[in-house]
Amino acid sequence: MLKRIFKYSWPPAIIAIIIFYLCCLIPTQEIPEVGIDFFIPTDKIVHFLMYLGLAGVASFNYIYDKNGHIIILKLILFAVLIPIIYGGFIEILQAKYFPERSGDWYDFLADVLGALSSLPFSLWFRSFLLNRQLNDQEI
Repeated sequence: MLKRIFKYSWPPAIIAIIIFYLCCLIPTQEIPEVGIDFFIPTDKIVHFLMYLGLAGVASFNYIYDKNGHIIILKLILFAVLIPIIYGGFIEILQAKYFPERSGDWYDFLADVLGALSSLPFSLWFRSFLLNRQLNDQEI
């Protein structure tokens, strides 16, 4: 059982550790400034992309291991809801325990939107795998 859990969790765990490092352990003054102006603050785009990546890796790993034959509720719970909870947990940690960082509701919103945005890609990947299996059976 533990081996099976590790099989699903090591890629997202590595990304989660990287996110924790970037969000909590690097002092704010050491974060490089991006010289490009967007209509959305750059740090929100980074949060969005980090959680798109975290949820995407978690879901793609699960879907690939199951060859597309997945339980959608498990996908949503483990690949989307847990990253969202993780993002909220990090924002609370930043606000309470890391004085050089601050918790931000907009960072959390970007985390949520990034995790949710992984769903269409995940469902496309599932469809791709199932169609590939169907085509392989026809040959």
